[in-house]
Amino acid sequence: MFKSIFSRLFKMYVINLLMFFTILLIAGSLFVDRYAVSTQTEAIMSASDTLEYWTGTLQIEHNDIRAQLAYKNTLRSWAEFINSDIIVVNLNGELSGTTSGVDSVPKEYLDKVRQGENLIKKGTFGNRYEDRQLTVGVPVKYNGTIVAAMFFNTPLRSITRTTSEIVMTFIMCALLSLAVAFVVIYFQSKRISKPIGEINNAARNIASGNFSDRVRVTSNDEIGQLASSFNFMADSIEKLDDMRSGFISDVSHELRTPMTSISGFAQSILDGTIPKEKQNDYLEIIVDESKRLSKLVNDMLDMSKMSSKDYQLTIEKFDLNELMRVCIISLENRITEKGLDLNVDFDREALEVLGDKDSIQRVILNLMDNAVKFSFENTTIGISTTVKDKKAYVSVGNFGTGIDREDLGSIFDRFYKTDKSRKRERTGAGLGLSLCKNILSLHKQSIWVTSEKAKEGTDAKYTNFTFTLETA
Repeated sequence: MFKSIFSRLFKMYVINLLMFFTILLIAGSLFVDRYAVSTQTEAIMSASDTLEYWTGTLQIEHNDIRAQLAYKNTLRSWAEFINSDIIVVNLNGELSGTTSGVDSVPKEYLDKVRQGENLIKKGTFGNRYEDRQLTVGVPVKYNGTIVAAMFFNTPLRSITRTTSEIVMTFIMCALLSLAVAFVVIYFQSKRISKPIGEINNAARNIASGNFSDRVRVTSNDEIGQLASSFNFMADSIEKLDDMRSGFISDVSHELRTPMTSISGFAQSILDGTIPKEKQNDYLEIIVDESKRLSKLVNDMLDMSKMSSKDYQLTIEKFDLNELMRVCIISLENRITEKGLDLNVDFDREALEVLGDKDSIQRVILNLMDNAVKFSFENTTIGISTTVKDKKAYVSVGNFGTGIDREDLGSIFDRFYKTDKSRKRERTGAGLGLSLCKNILSLHKQSIWVTSEKAKEGTDAKYTNFTFTLETA
């Protein structure tokens, strides 16, 4: 059976509170009862100290009638003052004075007092009272010798009456406190359980595909932190879902375009729509589209591999400047075709760095290929390497249409293209820069881009990509 957190919290708080007040009530009752008995006993002992001299004297001079009368009045006054019956007997048990109808003392009570010990006992005084009494027996000494015994009997109901009044007052206060505590516990339990319920409902909505649901954060405690963490998780899931949807859409588009071209041109060649003298031209287009499709698939596979936890880099020491020269030579034909000049600036002849050589070569080739692709004809490409604070800085820049400011933050996203119309270039799927960032992230290094206007009065911008590597 499902039990909500609210009901469990409320029940736990109520049970603990009731247990606390029950224990407190029992402990308080025992304490008050003992305190009342102790207070009464102290009052009796004080009275016995006052009466001891007169009682001892009377036992010696028992023929003085005036002394006996004064003694009886004194006993009666003290009995009323301490709310007790007083019985005085000699060592033989014979009655010397009393303020009640009891005219004898139980033998076991008298024997204990005759031994010089004080007696404190609860009972009916040997069945001489119908109600239970608090009996205090005190030996009477005269000149150091025990000559008599005094017994003080106080009805326990008169003592417990005070205890009951205190306990009832405590119970009334406790009930009032419990009522207030129940209200506080109710709202406190609601305050704890409500945001958890909201998180649960939001989690269900997200699980069903509603990624826009969020939880209100109303506190700074652990519950508030949980709500904030949940909202952060929901944001991440929503962004991930958007990326997934965009990824599927982009992949579908990128795959569809070359496949459509390949199948369309191939079918046109087969059915004779394209004249034989032009078939070679279209076959070259089919080959180019096939290469583009193959590169796209390989890039996606590489992206997938890099996202795997098992992907490992082969870190080694190599000459970065030499690798840069090799990359420049591989692009020499394309650079010449566009009439581009190179401005190569290495601050040292050899620059040894640590990294995965093949992966870094891929980064350099991608940046240089983009620089050539997007450069205006007959302009200059800048290539440089510098060292600062034990880090190598590699820069590749070109003059071209550049990158708009609003695109700079997204340039490294998968399938992102600044040229949405794709009129200038049909090659590439927008994965190259994303691959570069992933490779450098695996190296725990950075890459960034700037794009600023080259000269006043011209449309050219100088776009510069820079990344870092650890020096050896």
